[in-house]
Amino acid sequence: MRLPLVATLIAALASMSVGAQPAATRKLLFLTHAGLYKHTSLGPAEIAVTELGKQGGFDVTTVQGYKQDADKIDLAFLTPEYLARFDGLMLMTNGNLPLTDAQKRSLIDFVQNGKALIGAHCAALTLYNYPEFGEMLGGYYRRSGRQNRIVVLKVEDQTHPATRMLGASWPLVDEFYLFGTAPWDASKPTENVDVLFGNRIPMGFSRDRVHVLLSIDSDESDLAGQTDMTRGGDYPQAWWRTFGKGRTFYTALGHRDDIWSNDPVFRAHILGGIRWALGLEN
Repeated sequence: MRLPLVATLIAALASMSVGAQPAATRKLLFLTHAGLYKHTSLGPAEIAVTELGKQGGFDVTTVQGYKQDADKIDLAFLTPEYLARFDGLMLMTNGNLPLTDAQKRSLIDFVQNGKALIGAHCAALTLYNYPEFGEMLGGYYRRSGRQNRIVVLKVEDQTHPATRMLGASWPLVDEFYLFGTAPWDASKPTENVDVLFGNRIPMGFSRDRVHVLLSIDSDESDLAGQTDMTRGGDYPQAWWRTFGKGRTFYTALGHRDDIWSNDPVFRAHILGGIRWALGLEN
């Protein structure tokens, strides 16, 4: 990690938190319901995003969905009328959540009509049974890379609010994702399947659909033991897209608990992505 960069970001975040908070102009709903697996980082993520909202000009509403057991998740409150109170929806969810067809459609309409969707980490394991969601988010999780090792991320866009603090590359320890590249096909039953839970991927990731911000630099990263990763391979990790009149931002990062609370570079990445999606920065 580049120490001057870290020091600069710490100073910037500190200055925002002392006497320089912008008035909150947007409202964000952050959901962390886990239908498949409860990441221990869900609680720290809710705390971090709430803190960042105070610095970044948006109010955050959380409902501690991660505390609900998978078979007791209650999302009945998530109606079009409730969503209309917010300017953006942030998801760090997973699984085929218990939503009615009308509720699922309301998520699509919410963003198409001009609101924001922010997805962090396991959001890409959400609603495999509703491909319209994957179209909006940008893709679905297929498998993880090997954890607990440094991976070098290539910063493909150094001007976006989520990445302009990074320079040309970002060495990081986290859990990195590989995404389905095509809809599941019965003639190739082992391809484009979520390897952890067996979900069949209903649509494939495509660079034609999104604007990639970060990808794994396969030339600079140690790929030993990394299943399905090869030199010269394409492994996007963060992107944005417009969807109707709205904006979508997704980052695969955020697996570690401490990355939310103690990593100023990651927090700046998340803050920039949220502010961009909410229309507070361009």
